[in-house]
Amino acid sequence: MASSSYPSTSTCHRESRQPPTRLGVLGVGELAESLLVALARGCLRDGRSRHDLEFHLSPRNDVRSHRLGWRFGAVRHASNVAVCEASLCVLVGVRPQQLEALAMELRESRALSKDHHLMVMAAGVSLANLQRWFAPARVVRVMTGLAVSEGQSALTLYPEDPLTRDLLSPAVRQVIAFEEEAAFEASMLAVCVNAWQMAQQQALLDWFQTVPGMSGPQARLLLMAQLRDALALMEAHPDTPPGELASRIGTPGTWTARGLEQLGGKDGAHHRWQQVLDGLRSELN
Repeated sequence: MASSSYPSTSTCHRESRQPPTRLGVLGVGELAESLLVALARGCLRDGRSRHDLEFHLSPRNDVRSHRLGWRFGAVRHASNVAVCEASLCVLVGVRPQQLEALAMELRESRALSKDHHLMVMAAGVSLANLQRWFAPARVVRVMTGLAVSEGQSALTLYPEDPLTRDLLSPAVRQVIAFEEEAAFEASMLAVCVNAWQMAQQQALLDWFQTVPGMSGPQARLLLMAQLRDALALMEAHPDTPPGELASRIGTPGTWTARGLEQLGGKDGAHHRWQQVLDGLRSELN
């Protein structure tokens, strides 16, 4: 079973007088790159030196690894094993179907020890399997979205782990840890929601641009302002359900209320979103 608490981040540091944090990355895909960009920016924002954090990258994806090397001095290694030899803290960003093969490669090379701490970004692969494949390393599951590079995202975590929280929190606005793995799996669908919402905003943008005299940039500014207003209300009233806030705005007889009535109900758009989430969650499980 997973331990809910791990040692301090000192195990991720190189032994020297002023050791930088070494973070290895296996699988430098778009999501991993976005998280590293956010982490580097966040560390600078927190007053740390660029040299306080070192990225050690696996060999695949030359474009991304060279870009990270140019921007942040990331070190590109010749193999996955070399990354693990250089770093005790490792972010694993390979695709779920590649995880078992990666674990076998590292196991056969005896590249992992009990001091290694793996943070795996993958949907649909249980912690129990990850622990078995990557033993004797310690393993947690993490997830965020591509928008993390903008510094406003959340990072979800299972199980709670102070080391991971301390290491990755500069990259995100908040870390949300779950006690149950089923909840963590479902939380990944929240990452999908921002893309769905942007697609919805595009549909609204297309409609507003049909109005004579309204330009695309004007419609975009209007919609972005409304999104900020909704977020501001939710943050200002954390104990009030969003639906109640919507009802307060959409008082009876207003256009807002008429729209809420048409979008709600069994056949409305809101219920359709719930159906989509139900279907995707059943695939995750």
